[in-house]
Amino acid sequence: MPPQVPQAQHCMVCGADLIYAQEAKAVSCQYCGQAGTSLICCPDGHYVCDSCHGAGSLAVLEKLAGRVRGAAPEQILEELLQLPALPMHGPEHHPMVALALLLAVAKAGRHIPDNAVAEALRRGMQVPGGACGYLGGCGAGISLGVAVSLLTGATPLKGKERALANRASALGLIAAGDGEARCCKRALRNAVREGRRFLGEELGIDLPAATGRAICRDVARNRECAMTRCSYFPPGEGPL
Repeated sequence: MPPQVPQAQHCMVCGADLIYAQEAKAVSCQYCGQAGTSLICCPDGHYVCDSCHGAGSLAVLEKLAGRVRGAAPEQILEELLQLPALPMHGPEHHPMVALALLLAVAKAGRHIPDNAVAEALRRGMQVPGGACGYLGGCGAGISLGVAVSLLTGATPLKGKERALANRASALGLIAAGDGEARCCKRALRNAVREGRRFLGEELGIDLPAATGRAICRDVARNRECAMTRCSYFPPGEGPL
């Protein structure tokens, strides 16, 4: 497992700003040695694969999911975002929308599959880091589709269920296309908001909404923060 580097919001090895290139290059993971290609790497040649990037978080995230207290999916998401040593950005965020919605559904007394939490983690982590910009598929939006897929039992062979999962992802992706640089936290919050509405309108699963709005506590960590253009920017604070 790679060491945790809490202040390294970019390269997990040295903390340098990562290069987001237009052409992939051959890389080898600093920790597991897995060879491959990547559009994202450190100027000093360091590379950490998605599996190692999230290795220190996923087991803890599953445990954290088992003891959330909130009832509204927005509240549950804020609890999940308290995951220790969670980087500012990265694929560890990708399962969180599905987890927040599924856990809220369970707390509302509705059935979720027995393996829902583990499967949401597995499917969410299949979305690679940087997918929002390089694939046009933000992991937060796709995570909304994962939640609906699990709730409906969707497969590629089921027409209605598959359609619902795709439409849910589409709403999450539209919410992510807000004209700003990436912010995993903002994308998660927007997708959960859309997910609560979708589950009520399309699946008849009414979930409570959180009172008030979430206030971001990661402004100082986010070098691409949208600041006052973001709905979650702390009130009363000006541009940094």
